[in-house]
Amino acid sequence: MSTIEMIPISQVRLLNPRLRNKARFSEIVSNIEAVGLKKPITVSPRPEEPGTYDLVCGQGRLEAFTALQQTSVPAIVRPLPKHDCLIMSITENVTKRRSTSLDLVHELRTQRDKGRTHAQIAAELEMSPSYVSMLLRLVDNGEDVLLRAVDGGHIPIAVAADIATSNDASIQESLTEAYVSKRLSGKALLVARRLVERRRGIGKPGTTPARTRSKCTTEELVQAFQKECRRQKRVAKAARVTEIRLVFVANAVKRLLADEHFLTLLRAERLDTMPEYLAEAVRSAT
Repeated sequence: MSTIEMIPISQVRLLNPRLRNKARFSEIVSNIEAVGLKKPITVSPRPEEPGTYDLVCGQGRLEAFTALQQTSVPAIVRPLPKHDCLIMSITENVTKRRSTSLDLVHELRTQRDKGRTHAQIAAELEMSPSYVSMLLRLVDNGEDVLLRAVDGGHIPIAVAADIATSNDASIQESLTEAYVSKRLSGKALLVARRLVERRRGIGKPGTTPARTRSKCTTEELVQAFQKECRRQKRVAKAARVTEIRLVFVANAVKRLLADEHFLTLLRAERLDTMPEYLAEAVRSAT
């Protein structure tokens, strides 16, 4: 059962603290100072420490009261299991802000740092484990630029995660620009990244440090991919010519082996046998 009480601010513990936008916080303080607190914070008693509480909802309001030099705050007191308090706190942090990947991944990292697995976080926030893993990969690599691109709807999260696998900032920037400008997409992005990294020797011992390499451009990525496409077309064409020639040879041998006089000549020279895989190729020739 919930009750509303005035509780000492010093007795409230933050379960899931987060940084707050300074402008937004100043607005909260001004509003409370002008018209008072419209909605009490929500807390849950801590059985292990009688007289203390876990904060469930209302970190901004609590900090505003502290900034206004208040010693107590109106609170809805709801006895809840510690696990439920944590989940409610996470949900409030994620949903009450502008819903952005940048906000969300920092929230996810906080929970992971507390020992929760990707699967546990995904289940509690009703997300797929793969989505949680991709977001955390981005924040682990410090890819705020990519996350903002995701938030702006410029690139999908999966593409951003693929781009983040490059440890060269200029390559990441060029890949993002190539995708946004629709010059490269899908697997083409990954192919272009691998080609440019291979050419620049990224990751190989004794190669030029990233800070002294020339900046990778979008044009360099596109040209590398187009060059690889032309090379693969040449290889495919050469393979097709070779296939045609082999089929011609197999058919010719098949026709010769159907000639009894030719077989007699082969027997006389003791050349009337061949490896089974060659014999099968001749038999299947059309």
